[in-house]
Amino acid sequence: MQDLIEKLAAQAGIDPALSEKATAMVVGFVANNASPELADQLRQYLPNFDALAEAGAAHTAAASAGDGLAGGLGGLFSGGGLAGALGGLIGGDGPLGEAMALIGHLGRDGIDLDQIRGLASGLLDHLRDNGGGEVVDRFLAEIPGASHLLG
Repeated sequence: MQDLIEKLAAQAGIDPALSEKATAMVVGFVANNASPELADQLRQYLPNFDALAEAGAAHTAAASAGDGLAGGLGGLFSGGGLAGALGGLIGGDGPLGEAMALIGHLGRDGIDLDQIRGLASGLLDHLRDNGGGEVVDRFLAEIPGASHLLG
């Protein structure tokens, strides 16, 4: 798994520790929004899926602690950008709000949208290369916001 994290870090042009955090948050988004059937299938293609999803949920919860109206508006000024602000205002209850909030949280950590997409693209490539292409395509088609965040 560490090899994948380092490969994603290099692809996105970010520090490996930040890559690990971002990867965990993206996997957490996937685990939270995929149907149980899709999540079970994705587990087959990504080592430590559950541990990454748990770490991602913890990172997202910590980053969301200051969100809401004030936190969302603060995102406009603190590096989270418009995506973070809108994600906070829309709320994290739906996939689109979660995707936007995730982009904002990662933005506050210093990862720009192109880097997020590079990391997500590398993760999807890994899943596809290991036989999960059909499952990835189903996930991207079924979950609102997933293709914008991950595709």
